[in-house]
Amino acid sequence: MKINLSVIIPVYNAKKTLSRAINSINNQKLNFDTFKVEIIIIVDDGKNYNKIIPKLKKGLTIKIIKTNGIKTGPGNARNYGVNKSKGEFVGYLDADDEWSENYLGKMLELVKKNGVAFAPTRVYDENNILIKHFEGKRQGYLDLNDIGNIPCSFHPFINRNNQKKFEEIRSQDVYNTACILNELNTKISMINGGYYKLNLQKKSVTKEDGFSHKINLAYIKYQIKSLKNKNLKIARMFAIRRINNIKYINWKKNNDKSFYEYLNEKEN
Repeated sequence: MKINLSVIIPVYNAKKTLSRAINSINNQKLNFDTFKVEIIIIVDDGKNYNKIIPKLKKGLTIKIIKTNGIKTGPGNARNYGVNKSKGEFVGYLDADDEWSENYLGKMLELVKKNGVAFAPTRVYDENNILIKHFEGKRQGYLDLNDIGNIPCSFHPFINRNNQKKFEEIRSQDVYNTACILNELNTKISMINGGYYKLNLQKKSVTKEDGFSHKINLAYIKYQIKSLKNKNLKIARMFAIRRINNIKYINWKKNNDKSFYEYLNEKEN
């Protein structure tokens, strides 16, 4: 059976959220009889997730694969998943996030046309309240400058032949997207009417002590690598991200709030 799309989901301590993420695929407004989708669950904590997998619609299949270690990181897990996948296109979903019900159909339409597709990202707090909506500065498009100025991840659908290998340090998804946009050297269309739902948890990685400092170190590494490869636009983009991140670090000394709450307070 030809697989049209492989959805890669890295999993680490996700027993409370994984079924919700999978159901957001299950509940898409799409006829899975005509478009075959495989879900690749990449387990990075060595645990058994078989019992919490929901019943899937016809046309959806699932594989549960363990990585080559414990806590090897989302970059390694994504690379592992891509290598095990068979879809013509590859898409990504984190185990604590969701897709809006029109996301899949609209992303498929766009990736078939352009070879790569992106969607707006909406950030929700642990009470399912919308905190922030992110999309490109030019409505309907995403370009490399947006990745520098917009402090979130945009997960692509992409032709598997064009998928870059993920780095194995923090913010590898941001760097991966930057490399895709830099290589294409153009603005990329974003879908309208669907979005990627980023769910913040009480124990989200972004809320860990020292997270911003660790992110800053990752940004420095990406800057250095980009400069060595003469990808000056990517280096500049991570310089902008570092500046914004350092502003937040200084602000957080007197405010015990998340980065996205900081952005809202800053704008208001």
